[in-house]
Amino acid sequence: MQHHPEMQPKPAENVFRPALNQDPLFWCLYVMMNSTFKYEQLANRFTAEQDGKRDQIIMLREKGKALKQTTGIKFAASTIEGDIMSQRISLHTFQVLVHLNSLNAVFVNPVNRVHAEFISDAVSDKPVYIIERTNKQLTMTSATETQLTSIRATHYRIENLQKPIKSASSYTVAELTEMCHQLKIQLKPKMKKQELYDSVSKQLIL
Repeated sequence: MQHHPEMQPKPAENVFRPALNQDPLFWCLYVMMNSTFKYEQLANRFTAEQDGKRDQIIMLREKGKALKQTTGIKFAASTIEGDIMSQRISLHTFQVLVHLNSLNAVFVNPVNRVHAEFISDAVSDKPVYIIERTNKQLTMTSATETQLTSIRATHYRIENLQKPIKSASSYTVAELTEMCHQLKIQLKPKMKKQELYDSVSKQLIL
């Protein structure tokens, strides 16, 4: 079957890379909410960041309790508030804020072959943003359905950011071996269960 060039999916036009000296996850959130264009038009990013973070804290105080009930995400509002006002928000705080603002994001670490999904609305046509970490640099793009399918097929999904892996007793040797295959971890002959578990644990880092 011939491939017609016009039928190929268009590359994502909006590629956003936050500067390393900024709060990268906050600015990814800002662009998800407002667009790259608005980010580029900002006269004073420092003021915009302080204002944006204050807005998030106000919203968290209003909707935080309801958010816990609807999403099941465990968090202490005071911890998240402190983290929002820090120099760099954590991935856990980003997860809370993505859901707080009814956005969709998939965070990927391609080196470790792991990903986490923060999907607030899977029903409407809201865009899903892929945020990829390579070393310290983050790159954010609008996802196509093909990209999402590919990530889900090739990257292990971390369900709980706070506890990426359960205790060793929760897994069988067969399950840990399967996880190693999915994570493309080289297996040595006759590896003990604890060795398999340690190999997997080391790689479940976003």
